Amino acid sequence: MRLGILLVLAVFLVSSAGAEDLGNPVTGEAQTAFLTTWGERLRSMRSLHMVFTQEKQLRLLRQALVTQGELWLKGETLLYVLTNTAGEKELTVRLDKQTIKTYYPLLNTLEVIDFQTMGTLPQALPFWHAEPEVLTRDYEVALFLDATGLYTLRLVPKDTRVPLQEIRLGLRDFQPQEVVQVEKNGTHVRMHITTFTMNPEVSEAQIELQVPAETKVVHPLK
Repeated sequence: MRLGILLVLAVFLVSSAGAEDLGNPVTGEAQTAFLTTWGERLRSMRSLHMVFTQEKQLRLLRQALVTQGELWLKGETLLYVLTNTAGEKELTVRLDKQTIKTYYPLLNTLEVIDFQTMGTLPQALPFWHAEPEVLTRDYEVALFLDATGLYTLRLVPKDTRVPLQEIRLGLRDFQPQEVVQVEKNGTHVRMHITTFTMNPEVSEAQIELQVPAETKVVHPLK
């Protein structure tokens, strides 16, 4: 379930890149060994603290939308906060076994989605799966290594009905550096990860979602 929560997170972390030189292809046993080691690291993750900058480029906008993000993961609960360049919180998301709660402070609205209503968790960030075979079943998987030692894991959905064009994860010494996703509708976003700390101490207070009493609550899937 913990990995499933991280998959849902990607709904809010969409990104891009054009034609970039990703380095030399890593194939065969070397690719398998890399994916196995990455899976072992994910299986050992009990908590997480991450800080990042997100650049989102929409087709109709000339300039990218830049925001700051921070998240905390403890067990099967995750809290994610997005702040704009003016220092205003635009979005807070809390995910657990039962629900996704999304709070929009500027709209004074809390959106609640029940996993039972959804049926299944979104699979928007598949490389968080701890089992490499999950990737090769649903995605064309490619691994690259550039001259600086940066590995790039690129996934292209096999199902052409999926709106996602491709998604990439950049890793240096198995430490995530960036997430890049390209959507078929022209949306481009790049997430630069500045802090990625596995298994830190995370308190219950850090993963609580606090909203004002007068907040409007909506259930979009009911």
